Amino acid sequence: MFYKQIKISFSGSFQCRLATDVDQAADSLNDPYGDMGQPPSKGWTFAYGETRFDRIIRCQTPVQLRTALVDPWEPVKVKQIQVQPESFFPGPAMAWQTIPADPLLNLSVSLGNQAIFDTPQGGGGPGKEAILNCIVTFGDLLTATPVGTPKLKGPEQVSAWSTEYATKKPAAILPLLSSMNATRRKVLTTTAPNNFVEYYRSRFSYKDEISPINTNVDFSPAGTTGILAAILTGWSWTLHLTFSRFDGDTLVGRVEGDLSGFHSDF
Repeated sequence: MFYKQIKISFSGSFQCRLATDVDQAADSLNDPYGDMGQPPSKGWTFAYGETRFDRIIRCQTPVQLRTALVDPWEPVKVKQIQVQPESFFPGPAMAWQTIPADPLLNLSVSLGNQAIFDTPQGGGGPGKEAILNCIVTFGDLLTATPVGTPKLKGPEQVSAWSTEYATKKPAAILPLLSSMNATRRKVLTTTAPNNFVEYYRSRFSYKDEISPINTNVDFSPAGTTGILAAILTGWSWTLHLTFSRFDGDTLVGRVEGDLSGFHSDF
């Protein structure tokens, strides 16, 4: 079978422990009140006696994962593989097909051990971040390295997510208040002068995608089975990523994307 196009789609949770707004990227062990013995934070993400923030985008193993998640933690995995067979005769293009079984399916996907959001290199402005050190791995079978730096285009709003957060977040917080860190409890229950839960609700409704970026792809020797055996040479690749549903309290959101290939040698 010869293929004209292929799309390897993945999705799951990401964690990014980062300072925000005028706080510097390396700031972390702080809160809006100075209760933890550090100068008060000027941003909207806070640390509660945890290990230092590092801005790393984690897709597999979160660090000190917080309670009261709106979405359950789900490691990022390959969810679907679609192909468009090559047509060697005049006429309409062949229909896309879904591959039901392949070594790539359900493989863990990572953006790299040191992938971070960086505001200055993203150009500044709301949601316009660059992703530095981005190397997408699909288990030990496939590595995709963007040609250049992926950059977010700026957020779009999904109003239904804001409504969902307003219902799910208070319900997740309530049974945990008595055992919660006292400063975090204050952040999540105080309404004046800053209502952080309300602010988190608005941010949760954002989704932000990168501009599609050309990507180099490398296969491990073990990656020459299944669908990968048919696409080793003659392909150009593009990476797509979308980040969404980020909760400024838990520092966790959702990421989805695909690695799409196009064969032009026929």
